[in-house]
Formats: sequence, structure tokens, C-alpha cells
Amino acid sequence: MKLEDKYDARSSFYFLALDPTDQDYEYCVEDLQGEINTIQDWGWEIGLHGGHEGSGNFDKLRKEKRNLEKITNNSITGCRNHYLKFIVPDTWELLNKAGFSYDTTLGYADCIGFRNGMCHPFRPFNLITGKPIDILEIPLTMMEDSFENYMHVDFQTSWEISKKLIDTVMQYNGVLTLVWHNTSFTGNKRKLFEKILKYCAEKEAWMTSGEQISAWWKDHGQN
Repeated sequence: MKLEDKYDARSSFYFLALDPTDQDYEYCVEDLQGEINTIQDWGWEIGLHGGHEGSGNFDKLRKEKRNLEKITNNSITGCRNHYLKFIVPDTWELLNKAGFSYDTTLGYADCIGFRNGMCHPFRPFNLITGKPIDILEIPLTMMEDSFENYMHVDFQTSWEISKKLIDTVMQYNGVLTLVWHNTSFTGNKRKLFEKILKYCAEKEAWMTSGEQISAWWKDHGQN
């Protein structure tokens, strides 16, 4: 948060809110209430990092959302699923039913770029029912682990790709969505994150949370 504040940026923090018997349960979200309250008090968003089952199981998704809302004492409006797990169009329908305003899962893990071919949020359309789904998808564009773990590129190449994407999104007045894990704020991954923040600040980008983007989209009639 201090690093982002330096560049007038506000991001979203997504937390797992799993039960002890769930796959990938690594911490009790109740134990992080102090940290979560601090994040909220400083003006950053808290969102749900959906578990393995949530993308296809309404009861699990709703329970995880409620678990996190007990900690925040606020409604949770945004979600990104664990390992980018997603079922089209089922997950969108479940998220809408559970009361989320936006999702930001739709993206690639093994490369950087525009999963749906564009750099703008959108309202999904269910081809099965023939109806739009009342949720905003803010597509994922860039994940820090994609550079090193999947694309096997060095720092300089990672920056060149990042800069090209930023310039492209700026050209089309779009949205660039980043994922940086809490374990990636050391070494070159931290350096790349700050370099992106600095460049975007110089370009006068609005660096904000998914919640704020969703609210702006709604207020400006972008449906």
C-alpha cells in the first residue's frame, strides 16, 4: 500500500475465505482481521479470492463470500478465482446470483495479453439462455508469474512487453488489469511492479480498484 500510495494508486486485495477442510486451505481468514481492517481503513478494496470449488458451486461461493463479509463488515463486490478457474457461462451466472458486481478472472496464466481480444470491461452474454448476465467482467491482462514461470523471459523483456501493453491500452482508452501475488514484492518482480506504476503515473493513468472501475462503468451507462 505504501508503494502504491507513492504513485497515487489504489488496488484490490483478494483473500481466500476457505473452511479448514477445503482444498488449498492455508490460513484462517479470521486471523487476518486486523490486516484486512487496516487495508480497508487506508482506502483499498477487499475482494474474494474464490476457492477451487466456487467457480462451479454456488453454495461454496456464497459461503466463502459470507465468511469474508463477516471479517470486513462490508459487502464484497469483486472476485478473482483461484488458479483462474472459470466455467463459461456458469461462473458468471453463479457470481451474479451470489451478489457480486464484478469478476476479474478471465485471463491467461501462461502468457500476457487480452483473453477476449479487447481491453475493455464487458457484460457477458449467455448464449445458452440468450440473455445478458448482470455482472461486469474486468478481464485480466497481466500476471507477474506469467513472465518468469511460463514465458521464461528476463526482466528487460518483461518490461518491454508491459510497456507495449500499457501504450496499447492507453491508445484505446481501455483498462489494464494486473495480478501481483503477495509473495512477489521482492527482487525483479517488485522492481517491475514499481516501474509499471511509475510509467502509468507519468501517463496520468487512473490506477484504481476493480470496485471503482465497476462503479464508474455503471454510473456512465457502459452496459
